Amino acid sequence: MTDPLAILFGNQARVKLLRFFLFNPRQEFSFDDISRRAKLVRRTARTEINALERAEIIKKKVIFVKHKTRDVKVRTQGYVLNDKSPQLSSLQTFLFETAPINGETVMKHLRKIGPFDFIACTGVFTREFDRRLDLLIASKKLNDAKIEVAVRALEAEIGIEIRFATFTSADLLYRVGMNDKLARDVFDYPYIVLIDKIGIRNELARP
Repeated sequence: MTDPLAILFGNQARVKLLRFFLFNPRQEFSFDDISRRAKLVRRTARTEINALERAEIIKKKVIFVKHKTRDVKVRTQGYVLNDKSPQLSSLQTFLFETAPINGETVMKHLRKIGPFDFIACTGVFTREFDRRLDLLIASKKLNDAKIEVAVRALEAEIGIEIRFATFTSADLLYRVGMNDKLARDVFDYPYIVLIDKIGIRNELARP
């Protein structure tokens, strides 16, 4: 289904890049990083970056990035959100409210690589941006490589970096039972449980 914002803003690639910069306002990115993380072909990324620069939503900035083969940083042209743009606040509010930052979008990406025993959303999904985690995942058998790919695809769709942690089901149950600090950082604040096959909610309800 076509994203309504793609019609409004011209195309899906532009919406992706708008969200990418507006939801990561203080970060600097190289062109390679932008095209990779937004999952755009280089030609499309270049066209849309130029458009956003002309609209004064983003601006060029010299940055230093890690060399591909040597342990040094090299100077390159980067891009950053233009915090002087008069449209900035309105665009951020509008695009955040219309972004698919919800459990349905999470499950669309993760259900392909399941099964999972527990998934909970917190952090950006509950508008708590200073939390340590946004996504907590547990399974009897973890495939961290596949989970990483799925989460990066989720990031590209919603435009926000996702902080996530994975545990075996037994380890997560142990941590919750021991009132582990990471567990408290998730469950002492607003969170949304998407899957619970191992009784985490029952464990949390114990006095």
